[in-house]
Amino acid sequence: MRKLMILAFILSCIITLQTNASNSDGQADLYLNIKENIGLFGAVYREISSRYVDDIDPQEFMRAGIEGMLNTLDPYTVFLDEETTDNLQIMSAGKYGGIGIEIGIRGKDKVLTVISPIEDSPAKRLGIRPGDKIIEIEGQSTAGFTTKDAADLLRGKAGTDVDINIERIGVADPIPFTLERAIIKITDVSYAGILQDGVGYVRLTRFSRNAGGEIHKALNKLKDEGMTSLILDLRHNPGGLLPAAVEVAQNFIPKGEEIVSTQGRHKMAQRKYTSQLEPVCPEISMVVLVDQGSASASEIVSGALQDLDRAAIVGQTTFGKGLVQTLVDFKDGRSLKITTARYYTPSGRLIQKLDYFDEENDVILQEIPTQEGPDLEERYYTRSGRTVFGSGGINPDIEVEIPRLDRYETDLVRTGYFYDFCANYLSEHTDEGHIEITDDILGEFQEYIQEKDFKSQDDFANRLDELISTAEDDTLIEGSIVTNLVELRNEIKAAQPDHFRDHTDYISFRLAVEMAGLQDGKRGRTLASLKGDPQLQKAFELLANQELYSELLTGPGHVLREAE
Repeated sequence: MRKLMILAFILSCIITLQTNASNSDGQADLYLNIKENIGLFGAVYREISSRYVDDIDPQEFMRAGIEGMLNTLDPYTVFLDEETTDNLQIMSAGKYGGIGIEIGIRGKDKVLTVISPIEDSPAKRLGIRPGDKIIEIEGQSTAGFTTKDAADLLRGKAGTDVDINIERIGVADPIPFTLERAIIKITDVSYAGILQDGVGYVRLTRFSRNAGGEIHKALNKLKDEGMTSLILDLRHNPGGLLPAAVEVAQNFIPKGEEIVSTQGRHKMAQRKYTSQLEPVCPEISMVVLVDQGSASASEIVSGALQDLDRAAIVGQTTFGKGLVQTLVDFKDGRSLKITTARYYTPSGRLIQKLDYFDEENDVILQEIPTQEGPDLEERYYTRSGRTVFGSGGINPDIEVEIPRLDRYETDLVRTGYFYDFCANYLSEHTDEGHIEITDDILGEFQEYIQEKDFKSQDDFANRLDELISTAEDDTLIEGSIVTNLVELRNEIKAAQPDHFRDHTDYISFRLAVEMAGLQDGKRGRTLASLKGDPQLQKAFELLANQELYSELLTGPGHVLREAE
């Protein structure tokens, strides 16, 4: 039956193509070519299904054929199952049925943990706290769960119940909760507030349907609180909906200004998006923070603000995704996400990185005479005449790198001991308010990791340990050689510096972030993280120096400057 349904689908496609071809003589040859190749595809499918030595799963075989075709295109054109389609529809709707918690995997044991309950949600009302460990959902152990596994069970129709068991540090027995699911509105602005000297700060984590409205509301609130300048943080923001990007950008630029344009093969894909509203913040000094995780809609916003000289861009070059996708839904709940256009900033630059325009695509992509390919080396100019390039991603006006973790810091983070220590500490100090990281707390943490037998060695010491272990197991190697290797290892370890003492600044910072996250959820974690943030500090310096800020945005000059 499945085979007949699939073949019927193919035939219906052929009939549709024939109909379309008769309505558009200019496309007749194209549709005839498609028809012939679909017929060939059906013949191959039929012969394999009926003659192959082993049984073929028709559904999986067809899925493999679809994915094989799509793999010859760009990485964003994909066939989606029902579950993934549901997640995209949640983004589009800006809401879902659930209990209202943000979850993550935390600690040495990688336990499913509550990061923060969402305000005015069932979880918040019933007293679920940051740091609570979810050990069961609907009677099913969460051991080995991913956050996606948990979300699949926790989400559901509003008004239905879900049972969970919580393990809370300081409480002997698991705590059972029965929560009634409700409509949870997706929150795109994770934090908005005045940080110092009238500098407003807004952290935008995604571009769902609600993003523009949330930014609008946050800006009005900050203006009432005396905001004189603004930092918009788009770091680690992977993007989202194109209309949401336009709605966010129009809060900052004059009505009628172009924000982004799209160009594709069909007329519907060739559009210009302009600001439709008077901006909330038309003139205040503004810095946008971006990094390698800022993509898609984040690049639309930062690119428009840069091209119009409305804001200074600080951080690292963005991801470089300048392709627009359209979702085509099928009756069985699955869908096709297909790239239908490229988007361009107001200066005309395409920010899609070079990886899409490689030679491998020449096999299946035909040149379209009416559409000129983008010149990725060409210079473009902002409103004031500054030079920008369409070489992939948005290059910051001031580049600030984030220091990389060294071996000791990386090893310490991987253990999960920062989170575990802070969770235990707070369970024993329940009456304390905001926790400042003191020398006493640092001393307790050092004792904690010593009790856990934490060790961090450089690569040479690790390889030497492996060599000694191998030598000890090899009966052909003399004992004296093993003895000499052990002595060498001990000398190396004795000569190693006091890593804990040398990393107290970093350790204090990480402890402060974990403490704040456990005490005040995502908001607390965000605020604590900003204190050790070199990109944010550079933004503060720039906004405090209006002469430099004005000079940066009035050009002309090369767009990329490295921070001193």
